[in-house]
Amino acid sequence: MSYIRTFSRTISVPYSVTVNYPASQSGGSVTRSGTATETVVVEIEVDTNPFDASVGRCNDHVNGLTASVGTMNAAQCAAISENAAKVSQTLIDGFFHTVRTDLSTQRAELEQRIESRLLLLRQQAASLQDKRRKMEEDYARTTARYQKLFADLNNELSIRIHEVDQPVFNFANEVDAQNDRMLHTDMIQTAITTSRESSLVQSQLNVARVKHDALSAMNRVQNFLVEKASSERTLQTACTDGNGTDRYLAPVCYIETESENMQVKRQCLAPRIVSSGGNAMDGLCNALADVDFSTPVDSEIEMLQSYFQAEVAQNIKGNDAHSDRVKAMINKLFNR
Repeated sequence: MSYIRTFSRTISVPYSVTVNYPASQSGGSVTRSGTATETVVVEIEVDTNPFDASVGRCNDHVNGLTASVGTMNAAQCAAISENAAKVSQTLIDGFFHTVRTDLSTQRAELEQRIESRLLLLRQQAASLQDKRRKMEEDYARTTARYQKLFADLNNELSIRIHEVDQPVFNFANEVDAQNDRMLHTDMIQTAITTSRESSLVQSQLNVARVKHDALSAMNRVQNFLVEKASSERTLQTACTDGNGTDRYLAPVCYIETESENMQVKRQCLAPRIVSSGGNAMDGLCNALADVDFSTPVDSEIEMLQSYFQAEVAQNIKGNDAHSDRVKAMINKLFNR
């Protein structure tokens, strides 16, 4: 916007004048001095239209620059966000690819181990089947041999018993025959003699029967005493003295698992006689948590695997598809 500015200043100017006059009379010169003042007024008109136009253009340029900076900032933020998303996706893809590769490698190794163990188990199963067949054949041959031996012994003992008692049987038959004859004859003396002899024979038979019964009773008593002594020895071997101090060991299974959020869970499994002791199981778990368990060696791992496979084969005896699938899942969980 144009404007006019007025400035005024009073200027004082000292002066000195010397005047020479002619010598008409006396002649000479006169000097006069003084101060002259003059007021100076200056009007200045300032034209600001070019400056205003320049300021307007500058404002337009600044506004354009501001818009450009905002656009560039938005584009830069979008580019940064896009690049960050690409980098994050690349990192995530790389991580999952690495994990997938590692899991695939572990799976391949585990499958190879499982196949080798299954092959070994099949070989062992075939060997066990062969041994079982041989043992059954040997048992059948041994059983047949001993059955024949005992049958021969029974026959021989039966024959010997009949041979030992054969005179008594023959004598009894003769007595019966004589009694029959006596019933059909009138010979009284013969009957009396025969009666006396029969009484004597009957008494001898009674004595022999009593002796036989006594011998059988003595044999039974002897067998009872032998069995009693054997039972007492077995009880002394199997039982422990309750008056002393003994140490009993109970099996305990300690399980420690770690979840995805790094939380550790501990669990103790024991027989009911141990787990029914109130806080005993908690104390046992806390004590086992501080134990530094050593890494099992290959022989122990093979022994555990053999025992585990034996338990699986004993409890799952079917050969159908369902049983095979259950066995495969149990082995997969056991080897995990």
